[in-house]
Amino acid sequence: MLDFRNAAISNTFMFRLVMEKPELCKQLLERVLGVKIKEIIYPEGEKSLEAQLTSKGIRLDIYVTLADSTVIDVEMQVNDSVKDYLGKRTRYYQSVLDNDALKKGELYSRLRKTYIIFICTFDPFEVNLAKYTFSSRCHENSELSLNDEVYKIFLNTQGDRHRISQELSNLLDYIASNEPNDDFTRSLQKEVELQRDDDGKRALYMTYTQTLLEAEDRGLNKGREEGKLEIAIDLFRQGAITEEVAANAAGISVEELRKAILVS
Repeated sequence: MLDFRNAAISNTFMFRLVMEKPELCKQLLERVLGVKIKEIIYPEGEKSLEAQLTSKGIRLDIYVTLADSTVIDVEMQVNDSVKDYLGKRTRYYQSVLDNDALKKGELYSRLRKTYIIFICTFDPFEVNLAKYTFSSRCHENSELSLNDEVYKIFLNTQGDRHRISQELSNLLDYIASNEPNDDFTRSLQKEVELQRDDDGKRALYMTYTQTLLEAEDRGLNKGREEGKLEIAIDLFRQGAITEEVAANAAGISVEELRKAILVS
């Protein structure tokens, strides 16, 4: 199990804690999207991380809205064994975001521009790009766009840096090495160190991981008790446990775990 005192920015739990700081989150998005952002807005009534850890359907993704109503969902991904279905995961996330908008009574024409961003510590498509951006275009005429305003971005901390900005390159280098290299990444690292030293956050992380261990020890009807599978999935995504350990803790097969991750 990962000692929280050694957690880096690539740890999903740590990433969420750091990104709860609006200015840091805004600067990270500016580097990824290559645009200036006036402000970011966290969803109204969003639960604190502590509350989410005790609720059903734990989600550690970063979910914010810009002043122009653009919706952005960000996830840190450190396990390359899931890369074969990252595309389907973005499809699922998109459906969740759109469904949320429609539940509020918005017309199809009012659906918001959406970015789903995966920060990967591996190459998700094995083409050695540092940034992969996808949008809906016509196969027969690539100049023709569907204009659905849906964009999926995959960052690869191991990829070639020539096609991206120096600022984004610095960010990816920092995530890969944990060595800050400019003012922004030094600010990120400072916040990481503050979180590491926070006894309350460390206790929260320990409570979180202990829940999984207790589920594994007791068996708990193949780990299907409400909330246990979600915790196993989140710990796997953080890199705190292997795919096999996560599946064993949940009492399911690796294949069943992979299917659960796809829709989580």
